[in-house]
Amino acid sequence: MDTTSIQVSKKSKKQWDSFKNHPQESYENMINRILRTIQEDDSDWLTVKDLQDIEKSIREIKSGKYTTNKDLRKELGL
Repeated sequence: MDTTSIQVSKKSKKQWDSFKNHPQESYENMINRILRTIQEDDSDWLTVKDLQDIEKSIREIKSGKYTTNKDLRKELGL
């Protein structure tokens, strides 16, 4: 197997150690496991459109374009 090494800070290494399933798990196995999980859960990530919609909603709320639950119940006669 062709290998390489990378430099990381001691702080990062300590954080990486916390992701291991067991102390003897190699970093390669741990990283590949995490990458597989991310790829499988990719559909749960926010899209660019999702982020744009959220930003638009925040701007609308800040500018006062919103309806409170109280006002909505009143409007609907509840």
